[in-house]
Amino acid sequence: MKCFCQRLVSTLTICCLFISLPLQATTNYCRNSPTRHFIRAKTGILNQAQFDTVTPTQVELTTSEFNSGWVFDKDQQHTKSIGFNFRYTIVGLESINAMTNGHLHTWDFPLEGRLGNTDSNLFYNITPALSVSSNALKNPQVIDGNSLQLYAGMVYKKNISEASAWLLGLMSDHRFGSYKAYPVVGVCTQLSGDWELQLALPDFNIRKNFNNGLSLTLFAKPVGNQWHVFDKDVTRDSNFTYNAIAAGLSTQWNISATINMSLSIENHTNRQFSFMLDDNSFVEMEAESSKGMMLQGEVLF
Repeated sequence: MKCFCQRLVSTLTICCLFISLPLQATTNYCRNSPTRHFIRAKTGILNQAQFDTVTPTQVELTTSEFNSGWVFDKDQQHTKSIGFNFRYTIVGLESINAMTNGHLHTWDFPLEGRLGNTDSNLFYNITPALSVSSNALKNPQVIDGNSLQLYAGMVYKKNISEASAWLLGLMSDHRFGSYKAYPVVGVCTQLSGDWELQLALPDFNIRKNFNNGLSLTLFAKPVGNQWHVFDKDVTRDSNFTYNAIAAGLSTQWNISATINMSLSIENHTNRQFSFMLDDNSFVEMEAESSKGMMLQGEVLF
C-alpha cells in the first residue's frame, strides 16, 4: 500500500506530457491568436511500455515544461508576440544500455504573429531552438550547429461564414522524424454555440464548451522531436529521436478570466525511437502504446 501511495503521489506530481514534444507554435489553428501574455507550466508521465525486441526491454517518458509569451505589438491588422519555452524530458530505458543518459532538454524562443482582418488571417511562427542532452549543458563547449533547430509555420485561415473557415498552410519541425516541411489543410466549424471542430490534417480536435467555465477537447496529432546527445565523457555524440501519434481527452477549467487548469488522459501509438547504444551501434525500435495522465496550469495577463 505504501509503494502504491508513493507511486500515485509521484504520478500526480509529474502529470502532463503535452501533445507536442517539440515546442513549436500551437497546433490548434482555429483558436491560434497571440492576443494575451501568458505563463504556463505542465509536467507529466507516459507509463512504461515494452519495446519490440526479443530481449525484454521497456521505456518510460516523463517531462516537465515551462512556456511563456509576451505580446509586444498589437493592433487590428497585425499582432506579434515573443516567448520562451523550456522542456525537460527523461527517457527511462530498462534493460538496455544507451549511449546517452536519457535526460533531454529543449529551449526555444518563438516569434509568433497574426496578420489580417475579420474575414481572413495569416498566422506565422519562427522558432529557433536548442535540443541537447544534459551532458551538453554541463559541457557547453561541445554545443554546435547540430544542436540547433528551427521550427517554422504559416497557416492562412479564410472565413466561409460566421461559423466556418478553411485552413491552408505549411509547417516544418521534427514531428515526423527527420526535419521536414509538411502541409496543413482543413476546416474550422462551430457546430453550435458550444461545439468547435478543427477537422484538419495533421491535427484534429473537437471541443465542447460548458456554461460553468468547463470544456472538453478530443484531439489527435503527430508528436516528436530530435535531440543532439552526448555520452558521459562528451567524447561521442549522436541523435536521439522520438515520434508517435498522440490522441486523448482533455478537460479545461477556467477558474477565472486569467487562470485556467486542464487535466488530460493521453495515449501514444505508432511509437518510434532511434538512438545509439553504448557499444556504438545505432538502433531503430518500436514501442507498444502508452497512456499518461496530464496536468497543466496557465495564467493570462
